[in-house]
Amino acid sequence: MTSIAGYSIRGAVCCGARYKTPRYASMNFMSSAFWTDGYREQSLMPNDQGLRRCTCGKFFLQRDLVEIAQVDQSDLPFAPRVLPADLPLAIAQANSPALELAARTDYWLELNHAYRDLYRAHRDAEDAATQAAWEAANPDRRNFWQRWRNSERRPQYRPSPDRPLTFPVFEATQEQRENMQALLRLTEPLGPGYEYERVELHRELGQFDAAALALRAAKESDSPTMYKLSTELIAEGRAAPVRYSA
Repeated sequence: MTSIAGYSIRGAVCCGARYKTPRYASMNFMSSAFWTDGYREQSLMPNDQGLRRCTCGKFFLQRDLVEIAQVDQSDLPFAPRVLPADLPLAIAQANSPALELAARTDYWLELNHAYRDLYRAHRDAEDAATQAAWEAANPDRRNFWQRWRNSERRPQYRPSPDRPLTFPVFEATQEQRENMQALLRLTEPLGPGYEYERVELHRELGQFDAAALALRAAKESDSPTMYKLSTELIAEGRAAPVRYSA
């Protein structure tokens, strides 16, 4: 469970504006679903890189705020989140590689949201068609489902693991490609810690040989699910970001 034990009062380097940030007693990163680009659905923790915009208009990372005090309660505001429409401006005004990396990473996930909508609609339609075909072939079970429709004890349909999983077509726009290529340049000198990001960026760019090479540098023990899924997607030549359960 995510819980907060008071707040830190912090000042912005740009103009001295003061904000409060939570002091976490515990953090829970549980989410309803995960995506290979790092996005988490209905996450119990913030799903961004800590990029914020000061009231003076400057962009900064929360970790760069200067701590002033620790308190139990505060009426100070949280630092404003950056609106999706302002991410290109944050990239253009970034005055450090770390700030640009955060802005471009948030932009990467934001630009993938349109495909996420297509993906969800595609999966829902395919699951509905498969379930309808299954119920038509099993009329007795279909009636059983109807009788238990409003009961928590009703059986839950699970598709066969042999059923092929299909995806809508993913074609990165020029804007997405330029942003992902810039992210690769930014993460390259950072060394360990960004292996899976580089794997995913190469894969979404359709650079499957480079993705496979980047995967060799990743530790399977760091993320067994991502390692297995990335291996399969690279082998199949799939460039799309994919949703999965941890």
